[in-house]
Amino acid sequence: MSARAAFAAVAAAVLLLALVPWAGSPLRRLAGGEGDGPDARFDVPLDAHVLRGAAERVRPGDEYVTAWPGGSPLEQGNLKAAGQLYLAHALPVLDRERPPWVLIVGADRVGLIRLR
Repeated sequence: MSARAAFAAVAAAVLLLALVPWAGSPLRRLAGGEGDGPDARFDVPLDAHVLRGAAERVRPGDEYVTAWPGGSPLEQGNLKAAGQLYLAHALPVLDRERPPWVLIVGADRVGLIRLR
């Protein structure tokens, strides 16, 4: 394919995209349009306000563990992802005996508990 033909193909693709209606289109989001809001969206209900408050209490470098007793793998995975997002300045660990902080969900509420 020659450079002229490649240029013509790219120009045609750009013109076709320009004709696509942007309102409500997934292309608008891809192009940097307005998002869903400042908070992350999870597959399970997690209160972003509580998670932000937890992030303020945990010092940089502190260790924490996540726990969702009786939760499904989807719920536990979303809590782990929320911890990694909101507590990015802290260190997640797997050993429940070691960390001073536990990010836990109980009775459909997120909480942060200090163990020591």
